[in-house]
Amino acid sequence: MRREKLERIFPAFQEIQDETLRVKSEEAMLAAMEAGGWNEQTIKLCPVTLNWENCDVSWTEHVSDVTSMCLMEFDGLEKYYKRHGVSFSRDLVAAGALLHDIGKLTEFVFRDGKAVHGDNFELMRHPLSGAVIAAKAGLPNELIHLIAVHSFEGDKSYQTVESEFVRSIDIFVFNCSVKGLKKIHKN
Repeated sequence: MRREKLERIFPAFQEIQDETLRVKSEEAMLAAMEAGGWNEQTIKLCPVTLNWENCDVSWTEHVSDVTSMCLMEFDGLEKYYKRHGVSFSRDLVAAGALLHDIGKLTEFVFRDGKAVHGDNFELMRHPLSGAVIAAKAGLPNELIHLIAVHSFEGDKSYQTVESEFVRSIDIFVFNCSVKGLKKIHKN
C-alpha cells in the first residue's frame, strides 16, 4: 500500500505538521501492516482485540476514534498546559494516537482469511513490537516511549505529558468499545 492510500484510511496523518515525523509515522504503520500480512483490503478486518467475545470493533475504528478524541481534547485542553508552562506537542499526540497500536498489526496476523494471534503474540505484545517497529522506522524516542508504555506495561513506568495523554484516552476508548462484552479467559 502507498502512503496516499493510508492517508485515505487515516486522514489524521495530515494533522502532523512536521513532514519528517508524518512520513516516518506513515512508513512505520505500513511496515507493521506488511509484517502482519495486512493490506488495503484486509486492514479493516483487523480487530482491536481477540480477547473479548463478539467484539465488533476493528483496529482501524479504534485508532481513528483514539486519534480524533486525542486531537479534540488537545485542542480544548492545551490552554492548561500553556498556562502552567508545560511543553505539550500536538504532533507527538497525533503521531502517538495513530501509532500507539501498530504492534497489534503483528500481534494479530491475517492468515487463512481471518485475523488470528501471530506466532509470537505472547512474547511480543503490541506495545513492545510497536516500539520496535517505531525504532526501526527512525521515529523519535518520545514516540517510541509512548508506544511502549501506552498499555498496562506502562502502569509503573515514567510517562511523558504526551504518553500520559494518549494512554488515558486510549484506555477510555477501549473500555467503551468492550463495555457489555465478556472477556475471554485463557488457561
